[in-house]
Amino acid sequence: MSWASHLRNLALCSLTLLLFACQETQERPAELVTIELTDNFNERRKLLKKLSESTNENKAAWGSIYLCQYDVAEYQFVSALDHLSNAEDLIIQRNIEVLKPKLYYLKAHIYWNLGLDITTVTDFSLKAIGLATGTSKRTYEGNYATYLLDAGEYEQVIEIEERLLGEFEAEGFNTSEAKAVLGAAYYYLGLQDIERDNSMEVQDPLRPGFIDDIEHNTRYVNRGLSLMKQSLATLEGVPNVVDKQHVYERALDIGALSDEEIRTCLEFAEANKLWSLAYKVRNSTEAEVLNESTEVASQRLTKVLIKNLEEKEAFKQEILGYEFERSKRETEAQRSREASAQITFTVALFAALLILLISVIFYRTQNLANQAKIEKQDSNILLANYKNRIRPHFLFNQLNNVNGFISQEKWEEAQEYIGLLSVHLRSSLENSEVESTKVRSEFKRIENYVALQQKSSFAHVKFEVELDHISGEIKIPGGLLQPLVENSYKYAGNASEHNSWIKLTARTKGDALIIMVEDSGYGFLERVPGTGSGLALVQERIEFNRAKSSRSELWRFETDFGKRKSTVKLTMPSRLV
Repeated sequence: MSWASHLRNLALCSLTLLLFACQETQERPAELVTIELTDNFNERRKLLKKLSESTNENKAAWGSIYLCQYDVAEYQFVSALDHLSNAEDLIIQRNIEVLKPKLYYLKAHIYWNLGLDITTVTDFSLKAIGLATGTSKRTYEGNYATYLLDAGEYEQVIEIEERLLGEFEAEGFNTSEAKAVLGAAYYYLGLQDIERDNSMEVQDPLRPGFIDDIEHNTRYVNRGLSLMKQSLATLEGVPNVVDKQHVYERALDIGALSDEEIRTCLEFAEANKLWSLAYKVRNSTEAEVLNESTEVASQRLTKVLIKNLEEKEAFKQEILGYEFERSKRETEAQRSREASAQITFTVALFAALLILLISVIFYRTQNLANQAKIEKQDSNILLANYKNRIRPHFLFNQLNNVNGFISQEKWEEAQEYIGLLSVHLRSSLENSEVESTKVRSEFKRIENYVALQQKSSFAHVKFEVELDHISGEIKIPGGLLQPLVENSYKYAGNASEHNSWIKLTARTKGDALIIMVEDSGYGFLERVPGTGSGLALVQERIEFNRAKSSRSELWRFETDFGKRKSTVKLTMPSRLV
């Protein structure tokens, strides 16, 4: 036998072995039967974890996707992302067709709960429906209808849920969430049509069908409320936390909860640490309904708001982390695929050495280009991660101060600090919704902010306010002063001298109102207007008001930054016009 014949047989044998390896079964592992029969939930998770770490990639994929599903059922969407990531890598890499519907379904549901845009969510949901069959397909369609409800596609939601509801009831499925979604769709559709009728320029009660339309739309609203009540009545027997949360949210949105149900909903939300739901309840409910005083209700609302913000920030960080890790794994997978390709070509095409060398050079060049691209993506993700961390900088600093008091068992100081923070946050939220505010109100808000600073690390800074002979009716643009005071604390508060001071004054001169923020901080170039975000923001607002004001000559922004004293002077009309 010739050398060429030996080489040809070797290549054929190698290709046969590769093809055989690729034909390894992708069916459901037998271990899952044993795991599902295990009564203890923690033991089940432990066995699934072991399966997900199997050296057999098919078993690892099944274990990871089931762990992800368990976390979703327990509302653990952050940890679910980790298992989803492992499962997705294996499923796509090995092309495990049977798991792709579940992968896309879980991806859509996790992203929806974490607040990603609805288009991305529905795209993944449609992929899952297109690949699924039987009971799974109906479940995925039900979730798709839920996402469409958020998109305002009420008629499509009704069409899907009316069809599915009968099937679910016939098979003994829990229909609480399906009824809630259908009820909300009927309610919104009827309400939408009623509002449209009421907005018509001419209402002609004598036109054909007028009365019928009104009655038809009202029936839609009433049917929606009836379905929601049916859904609420079944919640006691619903074991799934996620289903309960969604029903309560839909009921809150359309105002279908009684006072007793509202209190039950709040208790459920806070017991399960569902801060977004708890905030929605407290923000839309009178204090009397919760059997709380207005002051207590306000303080608890503030605390829930902070927890909700922290949770949302954690979700953002987790998504960014997920995408970053995905990028790293794609790099490793690409390297692995290219190494495999090189080995395959070396074995199968040994005789064509020149072609092999050309192929290696090509793949290496492509690898470097792809690596540079992925590294750029990594940098962008890290940058986005950093920006997300610094946005709530002030809030997290205050929370750290509270934690410092608690760790030192300074309970009264912590309680006082939380009270000040609550007042400041509420004032900031209210101030963000108005274009202008009274000077005295703005000064009072600044004094509250200063009180927070005095309780933290700036007790040594003397703060003085002069607001004499200023009419209580004089207004200024809302939120204009805090960036200036923050800037003063940054430089005066961090100065080495012990005699640090900040002075805030306001006076009138003719038709002009003059406000000055002075401090003992060093000036230098870093405080030149336009180089700091705080000063630049204030300057932009002054310019904006000057452009639209009939007294533009009275709008001025002036600075004087020296080594021992720095001054920012704002001039504006004493009557905003």
